[in-house]
Amino acid sequence: MSHTIRDLERALGVDLLIRTTRSVELTPEGTVFAGLASQLLAELNSAVKTVRGMGATPQEALKLGYTIGAALEIVSRLLRTYRDGQPDSAIETEEFDFTDPTAGLRDRLVHAAVVRPPLGLPGLVSVELATERLVACLPDDHPLAARESLGVADVLPEPIIAAPVSPGPWRDYWILTDYRSGPAPVVAEAHTLDAETHLVSRGVGLSITSEGVGQWYRRPGVTFVPIRDLNPCVVSLAWWPEDTALVAELVAVANEVRAGIAGL
Repeated sequence: MSHTIRDLERALGVDLLIRTTRSVELTPEGTVFAGLASQLLAELNSAVKTVRGMGATPQEALKLGYTIGAALEIVSRLLRTYRDGQPDSAIETEEFDFTDPTAGLRDRLVHAAVVRPPLGLPGLVSVELATERLVACLPDDHPLAARESLGVADVLPEPIIAAPVSPGPWRDYWILTDYRSGPAPVVAEAHTLDAETHLVSRGVGLSITSEGVGQWYRRPGVTFVPIRDLNPCVVSLAWWPEDTALVAELVAVANEVRAGIAGL
C-alpha cells in the first residue's frame, strides 16, 4: 500500500501524506484528493451496477397452474405463504378447466401446478398437499340424497356426468371406471364445476367429486353424500424435474402448507 501511494504522489507531484514514526496524516492536498476520489469511486460503483443491470437477464416468472376444484383454499394459502417469504419473486397463476386436468403441465405451459391425480404423466414429481373424501353430488330430491353415506355399488347404476375426454386416466377416475364391469352410463359432459352442479341440479345425473367441492360449491337443488368405500382423493403440487430449481422455494412452502392443513 505504501509503495502504491508513493507512486501516486510521484505521478501527481505532491505529497498526499505526512509521515512520522508514530502517525500518518493527510496533507491538505491529500484531503482534497481523498474526497474527490471517494466521489469518483461511488459514481463508478453506481455505473457498474447500472450497466450490469442492463445486461442481466430478468428472472423468469414462476408460472403456477391449477385445476378447478383442486384450488379452493389451498392455492390461496400457498400463494399467500409464498409471497410472505418471497415478496420480490414474480409468480403468475392460471386456472384450467376439466379439459386439461394437468393444469398446463402436459403441454409445458406452467412450471408447476396444483392438481388432483391421477394424471398419467410419467416422470412428474409431486408433493401431496391434502386428501379429501370422495362424495356423490346428487339432486336434493334424489332417493339417495337423504342417506348419511353411500357405497360404490349404490352409485354405479346411476346416470353420471363426466369431464370431457382428455389424455390420461383422469376422466376414468372420476366416473369410477375401475369399479365397473362395463362402460359408465355417461349422460352429459361438463367443463367446469358450475356446469357440473348445474346439470346435477336439473336432475340430468349425478357426479363424483371431492368433499372440498361439496363445501365450496354448494348451490340450491344439490346435495353431497360421502362414499364410504372409496379411498380419499389427493391434491398435489406437481412439476417436471427440470423445473425443480425454479420451483424449489414453492415446494418448500407447499410442505409448510401441507403441515398446516394436516394440523387443522
